[in-house]
Amino acid sequence: MNKDTFAEWLKTYTDLKPYAIKRYSRAIETLSLELGDFGLQRINLFNLPDTAFIDTILSNPEFKKKNDKGHRMYSTALKHFKKYIEYSYDSELQAELFKEEQKFEKYLTENPADVSRANIEDKPKDKPNHRSVNNKKVWSRNPKYASEVVVDADYLCEFDNQHKHFISKFNGKNYVEAHHLIPMQYQEQFNNSIDIHANIVSVCLVCHKKIHHGLFEEKKEIIDKLFNSRRERLIRSGINISLKELYSYYQD
Repeated sequence: MNKDTFAEWLKTYTDLKPYAIKRYSRAIETLSLELGDFGLQRINLFNLPDTAFIDTILSNPEFKKKNDKGHRMYSTALKHFKKYIEYSYDSELQAELFKEEQKFEKYLTENPADVSRANIEDKPKDKPNHRSVNNKKVWSRNPKYASEVVVDADYLCEFDNQHKHFISKFNGKNYVEAHHLIPMQYQEQFNNSIDIHANIVSVCLVCHKKIHHGLFEEKKEIIDKLFNSRRERLIRSGINISLKELYSYYQD
């Protein structure tokens, strides 16, 4: 982040006039140089890891004096800057999640598993590894587990095994996709791993898209059936969750 990218964001996502955009982007640069005068840590605001420090500035008595003299221009600039940071970091996080998803799907497509039901054992596992992006965790997933689930389901949709749309050119089987019933973004809420066979289901691409993008009322039937088929296996894997709790993950 820098003054120019902030100015470009203001131009794209606000209705501010060009002169105001220039003033606000310069204001952040100016404040970075004057933080010491307010008794605050001297840092480049464009390098902030989150928005917490902005609230500290806004509540600082010395800053308030400067802000009042400037007709509250500096506080307005900081409020816009706070939204800019939130947007930028959310975009970066979404980009990392997308990369993880693409890597996961690529493995499933190009590396069909060769397993039998005996290879799958439901038991508690430690949480998977993760990396931090803007103070949020991106959890790693083992695509081998998902590939094994798809094979164990005989390449059929677990909601409706009559859902057959086309044959995959990679394995000559009915095309299905793997889906974590409890989404991986909620791993922090569980003591054991949710990247496990019991939490992964094989679904056709239409059901998968509906789960992710459909209205809750339209995907509820799918969630109900998949959860009921996995309830006992999840418990054996150390994952205790009610259907109501699962619903909450799909109602955003």
